[in-house]
Amino acid sequence: MEHLWNQNVKKLTPYVPGKPIEDVQKELGLTEIIKLASNENPYGPSPKAIAAAQEAASMNQLYPEPSNRELREKLGMEYGIDSEQIVVSNGADNILLLISQAFLNPGDEVIFCSPTFSVYKSTTLLMGGVPIEIPLNDQYQFDLDGILEKINEKTKLVYVCNPNNPTGTVVDSDELESFIKKVPDHVILVLDEAYAEFISIENYKMGVQYVKEGYNIISVHTFSKLYGLAAARVGFAFASKELLKPILAVREPFPVTRMSDAAAIASLEDPEYRDFILTENRKGLDYLSDELEKLGFSTIESYANFLLVDTGKEIEPLYQDLMKQGIIVRPCTSFGYPNHFRVTVGTPEQNQKFIEVLRKVLEN
Repeated sequence: MEHLWNQNVKKLTPYVPGKPIEDVQKELGLTEIIKLASNENPYGPSPKAIAAAQEAASMNQLYPEPSNRELREKLGMEYGIDSEQIVVSNGADNILLLISQAFLNPGDEVIFCSPTFSVYKSTTLLMGGVPIEIPLNDQYQFDLDGILEKINEKTKLVYVCNPNNPTGTVVDSDELESFIKKVPDHVILVLDEAYAEFISIENYKMGVQYVKEGYNIISVHTFSKLYGLAAARVGFAFASKELLKPILAVREPFPVTRMSDAAAIASLEDPEYRDFILTENRKGLDYLSDELEKLGFSTIESYANFLLVDTGKEIEPLYQDLMKQGIIVRPCTSFGYPNHFRVTVGTPEQNQKFIEVLRKVLEN
């Protein structure tokens, strides 16, 4: 039946997420699992978000308000931008798809560094675009100079994942601003800032500031990470009204459920919970970095909610041994790092258990 397919679909490789808890429980017969593979918030959503979603469930017979007006207004106040310069949709990955659908024609080139989030490549291929991949620099960061060298008249989109997944690295704020000023007007720069709220660098300039200054930029964010709403699927982006026009034209009529919309609004109304998550995440990063280095591993300084860990040897046996003990991390072979794994920051108890199990596995 492949002759009936969209021919571009044949070029795609299905996205492989972190191993689900349910699969490990079924395969290994384990009841207690600690999943540190998918960069999820270990504390879950704000209690206010849970209550708001439960209340909204009583109105599930009604379609959601299609423009997410109240959520956009809350985001506008949170980030200091006109709510008309915000689009909300079914997760940040959906917004990335909408961007490709809105702007790419067959033959258009899209530039990004690798390894990074695979959706940039898959959505480009789906629309008949040409992905141009260049390596990260020797600091595991996006190579901005290398990107500029590859831009030509065929370039339509440039992606910068900042902080980058799976490395957790950011580009220097001044270097990013210099780069933005050099990107030609015919190119749209997409800043994937799914983890940007975790950046702890004083006065670091985020994408929304450049949008407000009028640059040809789309800044993409999510409620999945910091706000713990991964299952709710709520993403949002900042851009000029002109850039949002084609995105809104291809967006589904009702992309966000009433429950998800209500949970996102309530999350923004609970800054104390958000600050708690940020504080605990920083403590967890420091703890995991220290303990992993004591065990002989090397880590990269991360500005997200995860660490990339170099074990110095093939990762698959260690990954399997950890999983047999109920610990799920993300092997990074698919990212081109056969000796690395990515570990999400958990609660203090989860982090300690992970280190204890890791130490035990290494000793055996």
